[in-house]
Amino acid sequence: MAELKLAARIEEGEGGTFLVRSPAVGVVDAMPREGLYLNAMEGFLGLRVLGRRHVVLLPRGVQGRIAERFVEGWSVPVEYNQPLLRLRVGLDTSEAERERAAGAGGAAGAADLIAVPAPSDGIFYRRPSPESAAYVEVGQSIARGAVLGLVEVMKSFNQILYGGPGLPERGQVAAILVEDNAEVKFGQPLFRIKPEG
Repeated sequence: MAELKLAARIEEGEGGTFLVRSPAVGVVDAMPREGLYLNAMEGFLGLRVLGRRHVVLLPRGVQGRIAERFVEGWSVPVEYNQPLLRLRVGLDTSEAERERAAGAGGAAGAADLIAVPAPSDGIFYRRPSPESAAYVEVGQSIARGAVLGLVEVMKSFNQILYGGPGLPERGQVAAILVEDNAEVKFGQPLFRIKPEG
């Protein structure tokens, strides 16, 4: 059976934030952790509605780092339009500065990179088919909307895209952190992107 999907309800807030609300009455599984970066069209939460599990996605054009969670624990009932979490748009420069202060060398450079996480548990693919070239390679420049890879869940392929509000229009693939055909977990970093311009 194909995985059911629902788009989260979104309310734009002040200071470059999005309030993410429940799209239905149901029971949510564990909420993603604070600080995790969520991409547009990314499944970030399971919601059981009338006994069937749905994956809740961020709508197109909504992307950011989880700044605050309003639901805690496992298997928590939620109402329609109930606030789930708040996303902060753009690069978290204060976090980058803390990492620079705490570490040296490579760790400081990594703080400037944008992590692109897995949108769900599944199998990660770097290419559209076994005989095709990879979507991207390390060092390649990319623009907003570029496909970086795929994650397969129960024969459903979810594209991993670069871009979103608050992110630079262009970037460079600094690292590919997972091998082709590898099993990945929800939220696991797959790519690191160096902002350009």
